[in-house]
Amino acid sequence: MTATAEIDQGHPDRWRALAVSCLGVFLLVVALTALNVALPEIAGDFDAEIDDLQWIVDSYAIVFAGLLLAGGAFGDRIGRRKALLIGFTIFGAGNAFGSTADSVDMMIAARLIAGLGAAVMMPATLSTISEVFSNKDRGRAIAAWSSVAGAGGAFGPAIGGWLLTVSGWEAVFLLNAVFAVVGLVGALLWVPTLPGQRTGRFDFVGTVLSVAAVGCLVYVSIEGPAHPLALGTVTAAVGAVVLIAAFIAHERRTPDPLLPLSLFDDRDRVAGAGTLVIAAIGFNGVLFVAALLLQISWQETALATGLLLVPIGVIEVIVANNCVPLRERFGLENVVTAGLVIMAIGYTCMALVPLGNRPLFIAAGLIAGTGNGLTIPLSVDRIVGNVEPAFAGVAASVNDMSIELGASIGVGLLGALQRVVFDRQIDEGQSTLISQIADNEGRSAFRTASNAGLFFAAGAMIIGIAVARSSNSTPAALPAAVVGPRS
Repeated sequence: MTATAEIDQGHPDRWRALAVSCLGVFLLVVALTALNVALPEIAGDFDAEIDDLQWIVDSYAIVFAGLLLAGGAFGDRIGRRKALLIGFTIFGAGNAFGSTADSVDMMIAARLIAGLGAAVMMPATLSTISEVFSNKDRGRAIAAWSSVAGAGGAFGPAIGGWLLTVSGWEAVFLLNAVFAVVGLVGALLWVPTLPGQRTGRFDFVGTVLSVAAVGCLVYVSIEGPAHPLALGTVTAAVGAVVLIAAFIAHERRTPDPLLPLSLFDDRDRVAGAGTLVIAAIGFNGVLFVAALLLQISWQETALATGLLLVPIGVIEVIVANNCVPLRERFGLENVVTAGLVIMAIGYTCMALVPLGNRPLFIAAGLIAGTGNGLTIPLSVDRIVGNVEPAFAGVAASVNDMSIELGASIGVGLLGALQRVVFDRQIDEGQSTLISQIADNEGRSAFRTASNAGLFFAAGAMIIGIAVARSSNSTPAALPAAVVGPRS
């Protein structure tokens, strides 16, 4: 076989490596979406309020999003297989620990550990695909990766609801630990040993700055709407600006940057990342709000809630696997724009569904999922489709950080809006504990608060159109000085 033929075909084990990468991203999405359904039961066991639940969700996202750049750069140096093995191991350990939690603080600690494992694993799943597939099949492989992520969004709530029905919230964490063990074995057997592609010193300063900046942003998104002038909120907002500026200045100076800023010389890549952030704000924020809405206002069981949310992800998988021909026919920007508009319509319809009308809620979810299926995979391809192999991990990290940062901000903003509106709807002195919303007045107030979050998500998708259409067609060059030897 000639060298040209090998390049055209990709690595011989590419399809098995794709299977492991898809399992990894499925696991990470299920870890979030299944937990959303479990939140009311967790709230009952620990007497938690909405902001406690937000921190349980977003403690994972802070470490995940904050360390994604470091995780991608780490994988670029040690190789994709080792990064997957380390990531699966830490993620599984964090979830096993989470299953034993007896307080909100202990659960948050477990989620922090799981977030560390996810930050190492997630960029390795996508960068493995970028490295082992040729240009001919890479788009199809990325679409498969995106659709499996959508499947996690589809079936995660149903899996979580079923586990709550037969066991309890602890089983959700144990399931994630079991999946991690399966992924660990799959990586050992199927992922090829590809050498690290980057050399140079690891950027520890950039890592600290990125984690601190993301932490400040998430804190502001959770606490800001309820306490905009509080010392903590103002300090975090100022800190976010200062830390981001310091990170950019440091990355420009250091010879071995955590994030080569030349990646963002390509406006198309910037547009893809921006679109992902906005789409994730809507999708993940809506899942958080809707899971609580259905169980508290509609009084649905955990299993019924999961099943009502399944169509969103199912249609996303179907559409994601058919979006490439649409891009070729109508143009990428037009398809992504259509996706954002459809998502906005879907979220608006979810807010307008009459109480208890399951068919209409499912129809609204199908509309929203269709838009997501058009937007997400094409935005991912804008980021990682044309990148030097040595920077595949960092490019994948930009993709993953866009999603996770959007997810954490979405949960923070929509959850905070839900909390603020709910507090204003109920009588002064009435309990805001999730487990104590038991009368019709409280459930009606919670529904109004949840609808406010859904309308906000719809508006964010419309704003995203301008971001999606701010691109060019010239791929940016990447510095070759830090590229290690190719094998």
